[in-house]
Amino acid sequence: MATQPIGKLLWQFATPSIIAMSATSIYNICDSIFIGNGAGALAISGISITLPLMNISAAFGTLASMGGATQTSVHMGMNLQRVTQQIFNNVLLLNFTIGLTLTLVGLFLLDPILQLFGASSATLPFAHDYMQIYIIGICIHHAFLGMSGQLRAIGHPNLAMKAQLGSVILNIVLDALFIFVFGMGVKGAALATVLAQTSGFCITACFFKNKHRYVHFELATMKFSKRIIRKIITIGFAPFSVNICGCLIVVVLNRALIDQGGEYGDLCVGANGITNRVTQFLILMVAGFSQGMQPIVGFNLGAGLYHRVREVIIKAVTIASIILTSGYIVIALFPSELASLFTKDQILIDFCVPALRISLCTFPVVATQMIATAFFQSIRKPGLSMLISLSRQIFFLLPLLLILPKYMGVHGVWWSMPIADIFSITLSIILLKREYYRLKHIYIKQ
Repeated sequence: MATQPIGKLLWQFATPSIIAMSATSIYNICDSIFIGNGAGALAISGISITLPLMNISAAFGTLASMGGATQTSVHMGMNLQRVTQQIFNNVLLLNFTIGLTLTLVGLFLLDPILQLFGASSATLPFAHDYMQIYIIGICIHHAFLGMSGQLRAIGHPNLAMKAQLGSVILNIVLDALFIFVFGMGVKGAALATVLAQTSGFCITACFFKNKHRYVHFELATMKFSKRIIRKIITIGFAPFSVNICGCLIVVVLNRALIDQGGEYGDLCVGANGITNRVTQFLILMVAGFSQGMQPIVGFNLGAGLYHRVREVIIKAVTIASIILTSGYIVIALFPSELASLFTKDQILIDFCVPALRISLCTFPVVATQMIATAFFQSIRKPGLSMLISLSRQIFFLLPLLLILPKYMGVHGVWWSMPIADIFSITLSIILLKREYYRLKHIYIKQ
């Protein structure tokens, strides 16, 4: 990681993550397609209601996994194997503890939470049936996230990709089997997800059983360290905050759609769910690229190779921008065709067309914001990473969601997102340029 050309290294580390993330997105798309065609349009709306709850789960999962991965890559660059092993131990303990807590809370308070998030009498049964099963597998899912992050951090992105890819393929097969053959509806989709994540967990666990790995299962030293936990949480707090804010935003967004959509409020929520699934494909591709970037940035920062860190910034933003621009062109040209994959309900398709075209119109330039968030996390400046993410969600998007729909109806919800992106992208560019020149100054002084 200290000598190979940055461009080659980025693709070497990012390609497995991109494939794994894209596969996850393809699963989510297939999952929604199966649900929409096998259980109906309202089932899609019901699953959309569960997004805030899944965001909360993802927030706590990334708190440990991404914070731990960043710490691991930096300490590897410093060649501190013993500390790296302790980080691995604490990532697993933190994942398990948080996962168990979320499972217990979720099972006891599921319906009140879903109603708070906007579930109506028509969508609550679908949301409840899905989440009741999904919640049971949270511990396994979080452990899988943690070990996948550690695999990428210690230089084994291909294995993390294979585990994720195998999990996704199994998920799609089980989805089709449970929904269309056994007629289990949304319950079948949730069960398929839990079983597939369990398979991915088993694959990654087998790798870490080997005592000759740089980090591995070591029961004798498996104990909490307040110092390490504090550092993991400090780094992981930025992506955690993003997901928690995402939860708040989706709740406000769903309620705005229900209020402004009138008798079609539930279908408007479904349109947002379909838009999220399509958007997620592009977002997760760039997120995969960011994951591949992080160990390179962390290692070279730890090794004091600041000129290589600067090079990563330029190339990562360029490649991510190409990915999102290409994706948006396809979405803008074929919105009806994309929506019709998920449902045959023409009213729902008609709601999806402006949602896709308007809410994603800033995608060609939004890559800067995404790369900046991941970059500042990688160089252990979580405050700046959190500032970018929170400013977009809380300072810009939330007020717009509270104001624009009152004057523009449902279209005000869709326009709120690109307007918030413009402000957040501007902030990201300012902060990235400042860090770029700071690193350049350090390199010149060396």
